[in-house]
Order: sequence, then C-alpha cells, then structure tokens
Amino acid sequence: MNLYSEIYGAYYNIIAELLRRVSFTDEELREVVQRKGFGETMLYLIPKIESGSIALFEKDGELYTSVLSGEKPAVPLSLLQKRWLSAVLRDRRISLFLEERDTAVLKGALSDVEPLFRLEDIIYTDRFTDGDDYGNEEYRKNFRMILSAIRQRRMLEISFNSRKETRVHHRFIPCKMEYSVKNDKFRLYAVDRRQSERYGKKDILYTINLSRIGEVTETDKFILPDDEPDMDRLITDGYYKEPVTLLIKTERNALERAMLQFAQYRKDTVRISDELYRCEIFYNESNETELLIEVLSFGSAVEVTGSERFKKLLRERIEKQKNLLIE
Repeated sequence: MNLYSEIYGAYYNIIAELLRRVSFTDEELREVVQRKGFGETMLYLIPKIESGSIALFEKDGELYTSVLSGEKPAVPLSLLQKRWLSAVLRDRRISLFLEERDTAVLKGALSDVEPLFRLEDIIYTDRFTDGDDYGNEEYRKNFRMILSAIRQRRMLEISFNSRKETRVHHRFIPCKMEYSVKNDKFRLYAVDRRQSERYGKKDILYTINLSRIGEVTETDKFILPDDEPDMDRLITDGYYKEPVTLLIKTERNALERAMLQFAQYRKDTVRISDELYRCEIFYNESNETELLIEVLSFGSAVEVTGSERFKKLLRERIEKQKNLLIE
C-alpha cells in the first residue's frame, strides 16, 4: 500500500460507515454523505448508490442493506501508519502501555517495515537529563495501575515523596496523567476528596511526579460519572493571580513557534500591531520552571512584561547562567 492512499479519502470513509450499519434509509444516507463529504459529494455519490453502480448495497422498500456477509469491514493500515507504528515501537516509553509479549508480536508483524523516523534523529534542547526511568519495573507497575484506575474511575491509595522530601500517603481519585517534554517525566493529577460536617465535600488537587511514587494500592471504591472532580475548576483555582504577559514579535516565525510551544497552557493572545502580539499565560507552581525554560528559549523575540514574580525568577535564572559561563 502506498504511503498516502485514497482509501483514507472522504468517499471511502462514507462507504465504510454505511457498510458498518445494519441498514439505513434515504434520509440517513443523505445525512452521512452531507456530514462526511464535500459540497458536491451528494450530487456525485448518492446517484451511484441509488442506481446500484456502487454494488455494495441492496434496497428493499425504504431500507438499504449491505451485500457483504460476516464481519463488518475494517480499513487496513496504510504504509504511513505502519511506518509510524514501527518508529513508536522503538520508543522506550511504549513499555508503559504495552506488555512485552504484545510489543514482541507487533515488532514481528512490522519487521519488514522501515520506521518513519529514527529516535536518534530527534535532538532535544533545553531539556533536563534526569528523566523518568521507564525501564524500572516498579515504575511501570505503578504507571499501569494508575492508568487503569483513571479509565475505571477507581480510587487508589498512593504513597509518594513530596518536593520537600516528606512522605505523603492519601486515598486519591486519579484524574489524568501528563507528559512533560522538557522534564522527560510523567506527572499525575490526582484529587484528595475530603468530607466534613462543617464544610461538606472538598476536593484538593495534587500534582505528583510518577517517579516520586513509592506504592500504589487499588481500593474497592469507584467514582460515579456525575460525581467526578471538576478538573478544569481545580486547575484554574491553582493558577497564580497574575499571569505571565509576553510581547511576541513576528520575526523568525516567533508567533507560530510560541503558539506551538505554549499549546498546553491556558492563554489569551491579542494582536497589537502587524509585528507584535500580546500573550497572557496562566500557570501554577508545578509548571513554573518548565515555563521559565520555554520562555528563555525564544531569546529577544519575546519580551516578558509581567508578572513581577515571573520576571524576578527570570532574572535570577539568567544571572545563574551568566555565572556558569564565567566559571
């Protein structure tokens, strides 16, 4: 199969969806074609289905049915997808999501497929060198247990070392995990739900580096869908009151690079002139250092005008780097 194949085009996707249905009416046919097709698709594709030129459907009264028997059709992998999978299977982080036997089966199936890229072709800059140990068996066990609990909405007992190196043990609701490219680490967003007669239910959000977790134990407690923590509100409540304000120049594609670099943050961006944009980034303590490094990487293309807290940390970091160069 070619690197890019027409089977992933709109017409093939329309036919594939229709074939997966037990039956469909003329109205449903038009709805699928209009939703998945282009402006002219209804004029081209529907007459071919109605006339039988596309001999995959039979019409009995008001209903169309598929002429295929057996399993519903599946779209095969393209060469591009196979090459991407071949590259991903060479990433050491894949062991967090797949068992060794599954990885071996996939590698065998893709043994004759050239990877889309080589990991050694990717060069990281401004990145910490003490990333997580993805080969550690205890780390992998904890990761998989947490990932499973997030999907099941299961509460966990988690013990971890805080940044102040104190031991913390609580029952948590694991909500989501996030990967930091700058730190080469996974972190968990988990909620400690506390109940009291005076204050009722109170959710406290924790951000925990996976590498700091010592022990994870499953509980028999599950969270109902309508009782899940409001993660958006909890994250927003944890932001510093004053956002980081940046003036971004358009030189050297700085704006495009900034929008990509800061994609994971909540931000407001407005145009000031043809060559200047103002961007306010909301952040909290857990991603402060990472944001500092990211802002510094833009050099003179970005000017920090606020917050005062961030500007102070920025000056301190620049001073440290200057002293290291002198030494």
